[in-house]
Amino acid sequence: MDALTPEQGAKAAIDAIKALSADVGIPAGLELLNVKADDIPVLAENALKDACGFTNPKQATHEEICEIFRNAM
Repeated sequence: MDALTPEQGAKAAIDAIKALSADVGIPAGLELLNVKADDIPVLAENALKDACGFTNPKQATHEEICEIFRNAM
């Protein structure tokens, strides 16, 4: 087997994670968990309060977190 390029390796890893998630029944989006677009500001505010965020080398803004949630819908 030929070696994968970094891009091919990344895609293969993402595909494997998506397949595993589907196999074990993890919802493929926040909408499947009944999250509404109107919920996003509160979710982002709560995410900013999470203690794990304080150890990140780059602190996300409220708008950046909202965008992550919008993309996860």
